[in-house]
Amino acid sequence: MENILSSSKTVLINTGNILALNDLTKNPGQNPTEELKEAINITLKDFKNLERTDFKPDPYLVISRQHDDLTSKMSEHELADLKIGLKVFVNSDNEVYLTEALDKAFTVLNVSSVQNVIVSYNHLIPQNDHIGKLQNIWKVLEMYTKNKKIGQIGLADLEEGMFRAIYEWADVKPSIIQINLATCCVVPPTLQAFCKDNEVQLLTHSDPPGKDLYSDSLKIM
Repeated sequence: MENILSSSKTVLINTGNILALNDLTKNPGQNPTEELKEAINITLKDFKNLERTDFKPDPYLVISRQHDDLTSKMSEHELADLKIGLKVFVNSDNEVYLTEALDKAFTVLNVSSVQNVIVSYNHLIPQNDHIGKLQNIWKVLEMYTKNKKIGQIGLADLEEGMFRAIYEWADVKPSIIQINLATCCVVPPTLQAFCKDNEVQLLTHSDPPGKDLYSDSLKIM
């Protein structure tokens, strides 16, 4: 396994549907960060047990479990009947990283497009030009939207003023904003009104805030 890892520049860990991990569901008291770490450990152990030697050196190495039911469940339905959404956690505005994450997600899922993508940018990292970095990220999302690879694009965990600034600046307007109920138990009335007036979907989540969640990772919703 060490030789395989060392021959690849980028390693992507696909945990699949974590609800199908028996070892994980047996411990319901874990928070989302602990669940993610445990899912990664289970996936790595499963990959190690494959004992395969036919892997070819590749810039991308996708590590998956032997029996990932995600793609099999998807194959039971017509793609037109599925609604696929992605949430990407990034701590850099480097467009290459976001492009690689999106393209690899399409490859793993064997799809050419998804209904929506939400990006959560790590605002806990000190930034001198937060708006500028968000604009760099947004330009990538706009490109995928214009190429019909993404239907709707949105942002998560932004203050209302910053979201409004991105909305006013953007060519392709964000149609989704997702806020964390763990840090905001009541949605600001002004934000509710703005979303209603501009037909922006207002969604909530309970992902833990903090740097532990941000590692250029991706979640399928």
